Amino acid sequence: MNSTTLIVYLFIATLSLLNFVRIFALLIGSDIYDIIQILKKRNRSNRYRPLISVVIPAYNEETGVIRTIESVLGSTYSNKEIIVVNDGSTDRTQKMLRAFQKKNPGTISIINQTNAGKAVALNRAILSRTTGSLVMVLDADSLLHTDSLKNMVAHFQDKRVIAAASNVKVLPSKTTLGLSQRIEYLISYRMKRSMSIMNMEYIVGGVGSTFRRSILIKVGGYDTDTMTEDIDLTVKLIKRFGNTKNRIHYAADSVAYTEHVLSFGSLVKQRFRWKYGRFQTLLKNKDMFFSKSKKYDKKLTWIQFPYALFGELILLAEPLLIGYILWVTVAYSDMTSLLSVYVIVSTFIFLMLLGENTETTKTKASLSAILPLAYVLMYILAAVEFAALIKSIMRHKQLFGNTVEKSSWEHVERSGKDVSVAELPG
Repeated sequence: MNSTTLIVYLFIATLSLLNFVRIFALLIGSDIYDIIQILKKRNRSNRYRPLISVVIPAYNEETGVIRTIESVLGSTYSNKEIIVVNDGSTDRTQKMLRAFQKKNPGTISIINQTNAGKAVALNRAILSRTTGSLVMVLDADSLLHTDSLKNMVAHFQDKRVIAAASNVKVLPSKTTLGLSQRIEYLISYRMKRSMSIMNMEYIVGGVGSTFRRSILIKVGGYDTDTMTEDIDLTVKLIKRFGNTKNRIHYAADSVAYTEHVLSFGSLVKQRFRWKYGRFQTLLKNKDMFFSKSKKYDKKLTWIQFPYALFGELILLAEPLLIGYILWVTVAYSDMTSLLSVYVIVSTFIFLMLLGENTETTKTKASLSAILPLAYVLMYILAAVEFAALIKSIMRHKQLFGNTVEKSSWEHVERSGKDVSVAELPG
């Protein structure tokens, strides 16, 4: 065995070991989260019923905005207000909102403004119109489960919680791309349980993201200088208030739904925005890396933040690793390496699915039936992430330069299919 081959083997072995440790930690952490939440529910008071303001920003959302509003109105939690911000839509969004308000007086408040971007639209509603002590932000192409608000509010009985992410699921789909995204969301949001319990969470995504209004007021709402205003806001909150005395939480039982992106190209566009926006946020807050400040949990600043960048390096090298495994398989007629990876990925997905208590037995059974294809489905998304990473790298001059790429609307095609609250899975 020559030195080059030995180095490759050691590199692959090291990555395999790190991934094994990470997978084990995620599985155990997710189960610990579930146990802790069961114990906490027993001590929660039903008298805690603060007003929650649901803010729905909308730009050209004629296909889904009414459906979104109806899902909030169908909530079992009654102490709520709904504020919709129409950010200069050029389609029928404004007309549909006006008609809905006229037909259902007193149910929603509407703000119409000249197009200024999502972050500006959210700030206008949050800083000048909301009156609730809690604020939930809900995309205009998403849906809430009937118990989502009630369950989310309950998590804020813990006074340390200043922000919480919802459990976002992809609506059922029979397409290959749709199934890929559905499994991906299930795994990634299952992993958020571990991130929350380890106090390493730093992404409170836009769909169903909830905050204490007083906290948002103190930081002046969302910044407008990154592509992903939600990730940027979360890190902004951590930087200002820390995450030792305060917590960025994941509310697994607060379920929201979104449609999958319909085409490969649109999915790359979406993931580029997420990835590039995260790079912007991490660069903007680079002083938090390896920070010795006591207000930050070292697991976040010494492990999670660096791993976010290390993971991108691994993704960059992934085609070479896959190519090497395939070469070994063909050259030596040895399927061991390929089968090992296949079994590990499939087992991990199965265990994540098995432990997801917000899915029905029927859903688990149907998704388990396609597990033999899960490895392929995950690599479709890996190809998407790789394309988004290359696109981000090609924009490195803007990233490290003085160019300010502001928060804007992300529009990818959606089916806008008619899904009633009663038809939502779970």
